[in-house]
Formats: sequence, structure tokens, C-alpha cells
Amino acid sequence: MPKQIRNNINSTEVKKSDRSTMPVQKHRRKRQGSGINALMIVLFAVILVYMVKYAIDFATGSTTVNIETVGYGTIDLPNSFNGMAVRDEYVVSSDITGIPTFYYGEGDRVKKNSVIAAVSESESADSAKDKLKSIDESIIETQKNRLDISKYKDDIDRTEKNIDDSVSSAVANVAAGNMNSVYTLRSAVQTQMDIRTEIWIRENSEGSDSSLSSQRESYQSQLDSSTHSLKASEGGILVLSCDGLEQTYTPDTLDTITQKNIRDGSSVTYLSKTTAVENGNPVFKIVSSNNWYICSYIDPSIVADWKVGDTKIVRAFVDKSEKNVDVTIKSMTEKDGSMYVVFSCDRNVQDFLSVRTFEFYISDSSYVGLKVPNTAIIEKTFIKIPIECVVESLDGKSVVKRTDGNDKLITLDVESTDDQFAYIRQDFDALKIGDVVLKGTGESATEYTLSEVSTKVGALTVNGAFAKFASISVLGKNSEYTIADPEKSGLKAYDKIVTNASEVNEGDEIY
Repeated sequence: MPKQIRNNINSTEVKKSDRSTMPVQKHRRKRQGSGINALMIVLFAVILVYMVKYAIDFATGSTTVNIETVGYGTIDLPNSFNGMAVRDEYVVSSDITGIPTFYYGEGDRVKKNSVIAAVSESESADSAKDKLKSIDESIIETQKNRLDISKYKDDIDRTEKNIDDSVSSAVANVAAGNMNSVYTLRSAVQTQMDIRTEIWIRENSEGSDSSLSSQRESYQSQLDSSTHSLKASEGGILVLSCDGLEQTYTPDTLDTITQKNIRDGSSVTYLSKTTAVENGNPVFKIVSSNNWYICSYIDPSIVADWKVGDTKIVRAFVDKSEKNVDVTIKSMTEKDGSMYVVFSCDRNVQDFLSVRTFEFYISDSSYVGLKVPNTAIIEKTFIKIPIECVVESLDGKSVVKRTDGNDKLITLDVESTDDQFAYIRQDFDALKIGDVVLKGTGESATEYTLSEVSTKVGALTVNGAFAKFASISVLGKNSEYTIADPEKSGLKAYDKIVTNASEVNEGDEIY
């Protein structure tokens, strides 16, 4: 035993010695963060998948979807009407055939008895004009040379100053965008030049050599006999257009205007300032008052709350430009099932000088509800199923479809209902137009063939991953927005909708 023990001791000592000379093995620690690395790999893979999908969609021309959250809003809803403008106006016609010469431009305000234009018989008038021009140039040249000793020097200086002032005023107005000032300038300068010429001619006739003045009088008399001046019998605004109805529709004939008159309208003739005019043809028109009228036949339900004396704002498009004018209700008369309304105006007549009939709008009411962009609105067609055909079950709403004597329960995805019908999408695999369903229950059930459809408007919601149709009940709309009744619409406040709905289909995945 002692040996054995010794041997054991020796053996133990050898092991200890070996252990002291052998390399020490280190215990490996389990690496931390291996789970985090795995998570990063998964996230990277997901991102990579989406990037690849995005790149594919981009390369194949995928549509960019515009999304907006539905909220409450208000719009003014203008009512549209057809109206007729009635003005205090008159047309002046020529009593000879000839070439007109205008002294004013269109849109100018002219005074009573002003000479607006002169119509000259071509041959004799042209000859007399040429002679007068030559004589006037000779007289003016003679008088200019003795201007310093002229007794009319102050008058000449004053007329030339007026010419300079007219030019400066016209330049400023044209720079501000008023092109009519060009015609006004011509008239003003010509008037002052005529005054200056008359002064020089008068002074020449008073001198010792008055032969030129005598010749001038002779040719002037010849010109006057072949030229007819056209005056404004009443002051007003010069207009170079007419429709031949100026004396038919007047402030005194407002009560005689019918719906047919407004509907038929009129044909406007534009009058030229340079083209020859025939005897008896119109040369120009004068609108003699700022007071004018708009006549219209309107649905009685719209004007139920209107009263004579109420003020409205009329909005109309004239010559592709929007015009607004304040009007007052002058009269309201029931005629032919409509209300004949006459609006009176005392301003902005210059915006309606050439127009007789036109469409106009009055913003008379506003609507409050869900405000939806018109670009988000689409139409969908639904099958109309009588309420008596719809069965309530644990799985929802369904109908019993009968095919060749066999009955089958079809689950419905009902879009909306009213007192008479349920509205569902047509599914050619399950239920479509022409299919037969049971109406009623038990032995009293009858067959009903699906034959009616209804078109509903709505928007595509994207509250989830896919575009889904939600109907709306329209209260009113304008050119940009539609107001929907929140109580009667499938669309709800805070829904997310596609605003470029024409480029997206129901069921498309939105991401």
C-alpha cells in the first residue's frame, strides 16, 4: 500500500510538474451582440427588398400617388344663370356712302354734340383735302416766319403747350396699360393743331396778302359739301360695335323681355374705323348712361329668400376675362313658371359695352361638410338589390342565388344602403346583372332578376395598404372642391384619400 500511495504521490507530482510546463488554456467567453447582428442583417434585407422593388417600379414607370387627409371645410356655391344686358344706348348711321374719319377712340367719353366722325365722299372730298393741305402748309410756313411779331403769339404758345401736355399724359397712360389713350392722344393733338391752324389762317386773312385765305375758304366750302359730320346727340361712351337691338331692348321695355329673347341672344357687328361705310349703315354707338340692367329668368326655389332691394355680386366672363359687378334687385315677377328678375347696376358698364347675352354667377349660398378635391372623385357602378332580398346572418349580409333550381348563399360586400336598396359591386364570379336571387323568405319567397345599376361618386381611401372606394353624398361643388355630407357618406373625416384618383385603380397597393 505504501508503494501504491507513493506511486500515487509520484504520479501526482509528475502531473503537477507537467501542468506547470504545459500552456494554460483560456476559457472562451460567449460573444455578446450576436443577436443584434442578426437583427441588422434582417433589417438590411428588408430595406434591400424595398429598394429593389422601388427601382423596378421606377424603371417601369410607376405612378406617384398623392395622398391627402380628409377634413371639414366650406365652399361658396355660385348659381349659374343666363342674362341679358340692357343699356341706355343709341346707334348713329351714315347718310352717305364714304370713308369715315374718327376723332375719338373706342371707350372714350364724349360730350353732347361732339363730332365723333366725318364721312367723306371719296373723289371730290379727296381733291378738296389735298388742296386744303397744300394751302395750309403755305400759310403755316408764312406765319411761322413771323411768329415773334404775331399778335396771336400767346395763343399759339398755349396750344403748343396743350399738345405737349397731351403727349406726356398719353405716354404715362400707355405705360400703365391703357391703350385707348393712343386714340385719345390723336384726337387731342388734332384738335389743338386745328386750333393753331385756325389762328394762323385768321391772322393771314387779316394781312395785306389774303389770297391764300380766300383760296382756302373756297376749297373748305367744297369739302364741307362732300363731307357729313356725325355728332353725339347725347354724351356717353363711344362703342364700335352693335347688334341692331339697341332700340328693341331699352330701359323702357324691360317688362317685355322673354326667356326666348335671352336664349336666342344676338349677333354682334364690329364697326371699322377705316373701311368704307354704306349709306344707312351704322358707324358707331354711344352708351349714354352708367345705369344699366341685367335681366334673367331664375328658378323660384333659388330666389325664395330674395327681396326687391337686396344687393348681390354678379360674376361673369366677358371676352375671356372675369368681371365682377355689384347689383341691386330692381324687380321680381313670376312668368312662365320662372321668376323674372331685373338687376340694376350703376357702375362697370364699360365692361359690358359690346355684350348682349351672357352667363353669370351669383354666390348666394355656402356648404359645410367634408371637403374633397375634385381630382380625388371617381365614379363606380353598383348593382341595386332590393332590401327584401338581403339576408342577415352571422357572417354578415348575404343573398340566396338560384341557378338552375339550385340555391346558394352568397355573402355580400355591401357598399351602402337606403330605404329600398342595397348597393354592391358586380362580381362576375359570384353575383352579376342577370342573376336570379330570392326575394323574401320561406314559402312566400319569389324570384327576382338583378337588372338595375346605380352610379355613385366617391374617393379612393388608403387607410390600409390598398386603395378602397368610399362613396360620398354630394351637398355642393365648385370648380375645385366638393362638399360631402358626413352623415350620408362612406367617406369619413381623417380618412386618407388619393387626390390623383384618375391614375390609381381600386385595389392597387399603395406604399
